[in-house]
Amino acid sequence: MSDPFLISPAAAARSDTPALVDLVDRVLDRGCVIEGELWLTVADVDLLYLGLKAVLTTPERLSRSSG
Repeated sequence: MSDPFLISPAAAARSDTPALVDLVDRVLDRGCVIEGELWLTVADVDLLYLGLKAVLTTPERLSRSSG
């Protein structure tokens, strides 16, 4: 019985699904903003709040959009 998760390199190259590198390239080309919040609470008392934002893009794209 063959493992359904193992495929040959030739079959992977013929696959119609995009590769991870293609997806990362598309995200970096268009840019992406990730935003999140982190709360540290003990006994219903808020002790710490972190607001997080990250921009994922190439420097060229960032300079094009800001100029």
